Amino acid sequence: PSSSPQGEKGPFKTPEPHDAQSLAQTLAHAATRETGLRLFNGQGELAAQISYRDLHQHALTRARQLQAWASRHSWQRHTAIGLLADTSLSFITNFFACQYAGLVPCPVPPPQVGLGLQNYVQRMDGMLCNVQARALLIDEGHAPLQAHFERQGAVVPLVQTASLPPGEPPHSALLTPLQDTEPAYIQFSSGTTNAPKGIQISQRAICRNMHGILHTGLRITSSDRAFSWLPLYHDMGLVGFLLSPIAGAVPLDLLPPQAFARRPQLWPRLMSDLRSTVCFAPGFAWRLAAERTPEDEARHLSLSALRIAGVGGDFIRAGDLNGFTQRFAASGFTEESFHPCYGMAEATLAVSMGPARADDTGMLTSGKPLPGWEVRIVNEAGAPLPARQTGLVHLRGSSLMTGYWQNGQLLPAASDDWFHTKDVGYLTVDGDLVVTGRQQSLLVIRGRNVHAEAVESAVSEALRLSHGAVMAYQEASSSMVDPADLVVLVECPAQDPKERTHWAETARQAAFAASGAAADVRLVAPRTVKLTSSGKIARQWTLKALIGHD
Repeated sequence: PSSSPQGEKGPFKTPEPHDAQSLAQTLAHAATRETGLRLFNGQGELAAQISYRDLHQHALTRARQLQAWASRHSWQRHTAIGLLADTSLSFITNFFACQYAGLVPCPVPPPQVGLGLQNYVQRMDGMLCNVQARALLIDEGHAPLQAHFERQGAVVPLVQTASLPPGEPPHSALLTPLQDTEPAYIQFSSGTTNAPKGIQISQRAICRNMHGILHTGLRITSSDRAFSWLPLYHDMGLVGFLLSPIAGAVPLDLLPPQAFARRPQLWPRLMSDLRSTVCFAPGFAWRLAAERTPEDEARHLSLSALRIAGVGGDFIRAGDLNGFTQRFAASGFTEESFHPCYGMAEATLAVSMGPARADDTGMLTSGKPLPGWEVRIVNEAGAPLPARQTGLVHLRGSSLMTGYWQNGQLLPAASDDWFHTKDVGYLTVDGDLVVTGRQQSLLVIRGRNVHAEAVESAVSEALRLSHGAVMAYQEASSSMVDPADLVVLVECPAQDPKERTHWAETARQAAFAASGAAADVRLVAPRTVKLTSSGKIARQWTLKALIGHD
C-alpha cells in the first residue's frame, strides 16, 4: 500500500504545539491539515480511510443527530453514553460527535468471539449503570446485540445510529462542545483485581497529557506516521494512538486488535510496508511478533523508519525487547528505537517516557516524568524515599483524573493531592523512573520481598513461554515455620510424563533463582491464567476460576 493517505497532497508543516483546550478543538485543528487516518483488515488490506477534514464534518453531522436525540429524551449536558469501541470509523466519528454534542463518551469493548454474550451483556450493563450512562450507541454491524440486551433485561438501552433523528441543519443547530474543566470521556480500568472502574478525565487533563506526549515524549515531526493495533477502549490505544495523532495532525494507520491476536507477524509487515515511524505496544507483543515472524520473512522487511518503538502497559522485560531486536536486526531495526514508558488511565495516559536504557541494577528505566508531572517514592508509612530505594509510586500532576465513578457517584481523585498508585518502583539518581512491579503482586518469601513479575519473567524465559503463560502467587500454608508458600502456575500443553517433569523442574530452578525459595510448580492447562483486556495478568480472577474449577 501507499505510504500516503488518500487526499494527502504533499508534505505538511511541522506540527507546532497547539494550545487546544478541548478534544473538539484538536479535531478542528487537524481538519486544517492534509492528513488523515486509514484502517486495515486482518489480511493487511486497506479497509477504510478518511481525512481529518472529512472526519470533522462527519462528527459535526452526527453531533447534531445526538443533540436531537438528547433533546427528545431530556438528556442533560454531560450525560454519559456508551460507545462500542471497535476499530472503526463509526466509533471514531461517534466519539468526537459526543464532544460537540456535550455528551460524555464511555468507550467499552465489543463482544469477543467465544466468551459468551450473557456474561458480556451483564458486564457491560453493570459498567454503564455505574457511570449513569443513558444508552449504548451501536451501528448496524452490532445490531444483533440489541435482542440479547433486551432478553436479559439490561437497564441501559441500546440505540442504533440508524435510528437517530436527522438533526437540525448546520445553519440552525447550535453546538456547544465540551471544553476546559468539563469531562472529556470516561475510561474504564482494565480490572486486574476488581470490576472495572469508571475513570473520568477532563478536557484540560487530556489536552495537557497529549501535549506532553507529542512534543516532549515523542518529539513529533512532519515526517512521522503512527501505527497501532491497540484496542481503542484502553488508554494506550485511545489516548496514545487515536486522540494524540489527531491532536498532532499526524497520519495514522490502524489495525484491529483481533487481527494482531490472530496474526502477530502482520504487524511488523505492515509497519514495513507503510514506513511507520511511531508505534507503541506492551512488551509481550514485541516478543510475540518476533516469535511468529520467520527469520527469512523478517530479513526482507524494512523497519529502519521506525524511530520510536514504544513499550508500556505492563511490567517491561528486557528479554521481550531483545527478542524483537535480534529477529529484526537485519531489517534495520535497532534497540535504540525502544522507548519504555509508564502511565495509567488514572493519569490520562503517560507519566514518564524515554529511550530504553538500563540503570546500574540492570533494570530498564521508564524515562523521566513528562512536563506537569511529579513522581515520588514513599515507604508504607508514606515517608518519601531517596533515589535507588524501592517503595510505592505516588503521582501529582495536571493530567490526573477527575475521579472514580463508584455506585453511580463520582468520587474525587485523591484527598492529599497525591495519587497513590498500586505500583512499586524507584527513582534513579538521574531522576528516571523504574517500575519493578505491582503492590498486589509483592510476595514476602521468608522475610524477603519478591516481585511476582520477576519470578514469572524468569520462568517464562527458561521455558521460552509468552507473557501470560506463567503466574506466581503465595498460598497460605499450615506450617508454622513457613507461613506462606510460593506457587507458580505454568501453562503446559505437553502430555508426555517425561516432558512434563522436565517443564516442572526447569520452572522450579528458574523460580528459585529469581526468589531464593523453593516453589510449588503446578502445570496447568493452556488459558488457565486469565488476562485483562489490556493484557495484564488478572491474579484474583485466575485464582477464583481455579477455586471454582476445583
